[in-house]
Amino acid sequence: MTADRGPANDATACATVIIDELVRGGVREFVMSPGSRNAPLSFALLEAQDAGRLRIHVRIDERSAAFLALGLAKATGTPTALMCTSGTALANFHPAIVEADMSGTPLVVVSANRPQSLWGTGANQTIDQVGIFGRATRDVVHLPAVGGPPANALWRSRVCRILAAATGTVGRPGPVQLDVGFAEPLTPSYDESPSQYPGRANGEPWTAVIAAPRIEGEISPPRRTLVFVGETSTSLAASAVSSACEAGFPVHVEAGTSLAAAQRGCLDAGSWLLADEKFLDDYRPDHVVIVGRPTLARSIGKLTSRPRVGVSVISDHGEWSDPTGKASTTLVIDTVRISGTVDTEFATAWRDADRRATGAVRALDAGELDGGVLDAGEVAAVVTGAGADVLLVASSNPIRDVDLRAQRRAANVVVNRGAAGIDGLVSTAIGVALSVTDARLPAPQAKAVALLGDLALLHDSNGLVIGPDEPRPRLTIVVVNNDGGAIFASLEQGAPEYAAQFERIFGTPHGVDIASLCAATGTTYVEAKSASELALLLAQDPAGIRVIEVKLDRAEERRRRLDHAEAVSRAIHAR
Repeated sequence: MTADRGPANDATACATVIIDELVRGGVREFVMSPGSRNAPLSFALLEAQDAGRLRIHVRIDERSAAFLALGLAKATGTPTALMCTSGTALANFHPAIVEADMSGTPLVVVSANRPQSLWGTGANQTIDQVGIFGRATRDVVHLPAVGGPPANALWRSRVCRILAAATGTVGRPGPVQLDVGFAEPLTPSYDESPSQYPGRANGEPWTAVIAAPRIEGEISPPRRTLVFVGETSTSLAASAVSSACEAGFPVHVEAGTSLAAAQRGCLDAGSWLLADEKFLDDYRPDHVVIVGRPTLARSIGKLTSRPRVGVSVISDHGEWSDPTGKASTTLVIDTVRISGTVDTEFATAWRDADRRATGAVRALDAGELDGGVLDAGEVAAVVTGAGADVLLVASSNPIRDVDLRAQRRAANVVVNRGAAGIDGLVSTAIGVALSVTDARLPAPQAKAVALLGDLALLHDSNGLVIGPDEPRPRLTIVVVNNDGGAIFASLEQGAPEYAAQFERIFGTPHGVDIASLCAATGTTYVEAKSASELALLLAQDPAGIRVIEVKLDRAEERRRRLDHAEAVSRAIHAR
């Protein structure tokens, strides 16, 4: 802490100590929204940024702020701090906190509160905010900003405690809440010397938390086993994929963060094979090893529900995914080795069918790239093939299109599939991009790309509202605009018999001019009308945030998806 300032009041001292201890604990990115009650934190943040200790991101919309912090934390794997004033400002964090909980993302919410003497009195902007996120948080601490220098140890130790909970040192990573009761005065005034609030020597945290050793495990499943890898930690996904491929088991890596672990031995068309009931009748696995949490395919649930299909679940935390309740074995470990003897006929059948299905998908995509009708799946294939260093993919159809149409190649993919919402994705993408790019620096830099649907863009269009003094990334946002909820057209409610009701309550056309929306926020806009044009645009480095819109006819999406499924199915069963 600096020693060249005068004495500080309780609110200023506590806020300065909190920021100092968070930085000592490894937090470098701080997202805040303006307010009165959090003024002590805001002043302390600015002073620490001026000293080169951290980076501040200011957003006027608390929901966008929370998802920005989520993106930063997901991309870096380290905790991001998120700060706001008292009252409903805090409630706007809730959707992002739910996603952080479900995806195990470390977020540190520092909420400014009124002093306890005002709770329950009807004082303005005083709500019950301690533990407002319920079971979604790993730990909740209320810290009164009173007490002077003797409170220094308590303040610092509580910050260390919540950081340990957020990072998973004492459990699964996730969001935490440090609620601070600030009494007036809320702006800097000076009564005591900052030297009376010292931290540990050499910039060390007040309390060092020692992590438990990593747990390694091994499983030898039956000879006719399929290995399915869903959302899980990087280390668990990588160890499962490499060992299962080495043993010779068919391995399907679901589109999502685990795609970074995919390799040549994985199935490229695993999603198509899992959805083909006839193929599964002929080549049903006796056992399925589920690594992590499946978030996309209904088909994996149908497969594991079949009679005589055994299930093992492997997780990197104590919450495992077993919706059917069939798992006979559950391993809670950090890394795994999957070994054993594989039924050669079974494995060969899966790989041959995978090769035929992949060939059919590539042929369809090649026709579109050569000038045929562009569809959302081909957009996903072009985007994933553009060589992005980090790619955020929206929930709903975009991630499903990546799952069906993209090759399994090593890719740093970020998704909000913990709770699978479409909210906050623009801000999440900007947070992800800020972790690897800076619009103030010359190109070339790391390439950051996001693939969104039109509803996801509109749901978080406030994410494009960024102040002139704020850090901005180099980011390309590809928006598939089919004027409404295209995913519902591919589900049961999209069947012809529901056509009379569909458009009003599921299709929900909006008619928004995305070019005008971008103009309103000063965001660069361009339209791509073909796959080749999209590929050419993606090869160019943007100067800042750029939106590429691809307009599609939603009425054609269901038919085209059915046509693709039929073509792939024919290829799977060809002899």
